[in-house]
Amino acid sequence: MRIRELEREELSDIWSIDRSEVVENIYHHEGGRLVLKPGHYDVKGWPDGEPEHYAPMLLDCFDRGGKACGAFDGTILVGASVLESRLIGDRDQLQLKFLHVSQNARKSGLGRRLFELAASQAGELGASRLYISATPTENTVNFYLHLGCAVTAHIDEALFQLEPKDIHLEFQILVP
Repeated sequence: MRIRELEREELSDIWSIDRSEVVENIYHHEGGRLVLKPGHYDVKGWPDGEPEHYAPMLLDCFDRGGKACGAFDGTILVGASVLESRLIGDRDQLQLKFLHVSQNARKSGLGRRLFELAASQAGELGASRLYISATPTENTVNFYLHLGCAVTAHIDEALFQLEPKDIHLEFQILVP
């Protein structure tokens, strides 16, 4: 598996990532804590209209100096991360705007590698924390918690308004 920065014209390949997943449980943020509740979904791929909705946002992010990295199995893009370049919060956070790994490449450490690369890039851009608005599925939230992320005490209101059902997390970047 080879990871490298993506070119602008490669951002459209992100939508070829197979995000298929059977979801059994969903996290909810209630009373200051995470509560896991049953919620069965058979995710077959990207929801209708999602690529068209998010593609311009990813391009805009890239054009502002955001970082986009892709993981390739041969010539096939199987994972990607996109890091925003605009500082938020107390001007010490950057948003991990996108992180997905194809279904057949999960549980291989690839997601961790993409996450660690994004955290390193965020540190190089002057951030001390990553802000993550995570899909509330059990697997996704557990992935981030396992990496050391925690539910943020300082929700970014603009990002919360965009995705109020997401679990809003942060990750402390270790500066060498």
